[in-house]
Amino acid sequence: MDKFNGTHLFFVLSGMAIVSMKTYPRLYTEIGGRDSWIAVICSGILLMLFAYMIISITEKNNNYNMKDIYCTAMGKTLGNILIWCFIITLFLTLVECSSVESNSMHVNMLANTPPWFFTIFFAIPAIYTFSRGKNAIVIVSIIGMTFVSISGTNLAILTSKYKNFNFLLPIMEKGVTPNFIMAIVKSLGFFSFFSMILPFLTEIKNKNTLKKSIFIALLFIIQMEVVSTMGIISTFGALRGNIIYYPKLIQTQLINYWGFLESGELYVLLQVIAGWYIKYVLTLFSMKLILKKLNIDNRFYIYCVTLLVLISSFFLSKDIKLLFKSLNIFIYIALANFIIIPTIVYITFHIRNKKTLEKINPM
Repeated sequence: MDKFNGTHLFFVLSGMAIVSMKTYPRLYTEIGGRDSWIAVICSGILLMLFAYMIISITEKNNNYNMKDIYCTAMGKTLGNILIWCFIITLFLTLVECSSVESNSMHVNMLANTPPWFFTIFFAIPAIYTFSRGKNAIVIVSIIGMTFVSISGTNLAILTSKYKNFNFLLPIMEKGVTPNFIMAIVKSLGFFSFFSMILPFLTEIKNKNTLKKSIFIALLFIIQMEVVSTMGIISTFGALRGNIIYYPKLIQTQLINYWGFLESGELYVLLQVIAGWYIKYVLTLFSMKLILKKLNIDNRFYIYCVTLLVLISSFFLSKDIKLLFKSLNIFIYIALANFIIIPTIVYITFHIRNKKTLEKINPM
């Protein structure tokens, strides 16, 4: 398996873009309130427009090389600087994966186990999966996201009796407010992890089905996040849900059928651990692909990156308030480097490349 195909792309995109918003939606629900699910729909539409633009430009110019596009559009120096900003954001994403996974497990599941323990047994095993190559990463993504999706569906069914959809009413009571717009911006920041797929585009085998594969994957991702957000608000209400750091983990603890069926924690353990692990490995691989384009292909870099991730996660995961302050800043960084800058770069690239072609082939 030398290349990715459309089926792989579905699981890869799901692994990149789902878990963050499902684990800590508080960053946008605390300002979006009961209308947060509508904000997620709006940001999802913006994401699909962004994805359509990116894929259309790469197809029309027949260039899927991210580094080449950046350097052509912005010049070699500025292009490389922006590429490194993208790489740094990928590193921060690795820290996010490790920190949130260990902190959420410590806070909600195993309070007597220190966060650093989870961090070590999360980041180090990822080295093995990563070192086994593309096949291993694809297999882990497919199997992991399949089980995550199944567990998510089961949880939606099991928690249905605890939901009161009156908590979603009245819809848009105050209209479009600054807080609602900020909720759209922040939720778009969560969706921005889609752009980690950009270095993968050169690895896609059949590019003719690229738009279709991405469109199907995005529909699945967006509907899952909308349903998840609605589920949290309808379970806890807008006010109570906003004071819970990891509402999904608390929501599953409500499950109790016939006095003995209480398996919600098992489902959410699978979602949290598998979801974050898959995202971590895919982020590592995305970083590897783009570093390779920069002629940095040292096999020892993974150990240096892992060490830095462990150190950063150790300090962030032990203090939940510091972690969420950092995540709040990180979402804006991700939005800038994964959505705003690529939008500017790809449009500029398309305009410059079009002018170049017109000079070569004048009418």
